[in-house]
Amino acid sequence: MIKIVVADDERQERESMCAHLRRLAGEVREELCVQTYASGSALLADYDGSADLVCLDIDMPGQDGLSVAREVRRRDRQVLILFITNLAQMAIRGYEVQALDFLVKPVSYYSFALKMKNALQMLRARKVRSIVLTTAEGKRILSTDELLYAEVRGHYLYYHTAEETIRQKATLRELEEKVEGLSFKRCNQCYLVNLKHVSAVQKDDIRIGQEWIRISRPRKKAFLQSLASYMGGVDP
Repeated sequence: MIKIVVADDERQERESMCAHLRRLAGEVREELCVQTYASGSALLADYDGSADLVCLDIDMPGQDGLSVAREVRRRDRQVLILFITNLAQMAIRGYEVQALDFLVKPVSYYSFALKMKNALQMLRARKVRSIVLTTAEGKRILSTDELLYAEVRGHYLYYHTAEETIRQKATLRELEEKVEGLSFKRCNQCYLVNLKHVSAVQKDDIRIGQEWIRISRPRKKAFLQSLASYMGGVDP
């Protein structure tokens, strides 16, 4: 689930943004949790750092969008900020708060979807989940960022990190369900690869960490397309 906060003093604009987000959620098959505010001060009073993306109207009475964004950025270095404005030249000041982009009112769905899909791609790439594994020493919580690739052999799944290999009784399909929406892709029937850790491609092989893994012919086209999309920040 991705949490999006929208602050705009005009009710019609808030409703329009919510309608766009509902349509987008259906298109990208992503659960979007949307919270709206009628002012920047209301947003700041409620802001707890859990938002993934903040959409801010620049021209609001009281605290304008830029001052709100500065306070949001002071509290939260990771959140993405997208400005909504009547005047494009005002949005140029977004560099002050490392804003991702801006939308000019009236916001068309086409331009909205284009920029939001880019934002969602960035957020997906950032997402990290935890996988609980059982080892001889007890429970091991493995971050998906740590996982280079997973390999199936017989009835066992081998989780490969830079430091260790952990064996579990599981299937590759079960792991695929756990990491759905993250940067993982099968390169052949037996390997699920974290695209974040692919450092080279040579013909039918990819390098992950210090190892080379074969790409199967039936999966090669789809795998390389996913890798190119991931590296280029474009939705596959």
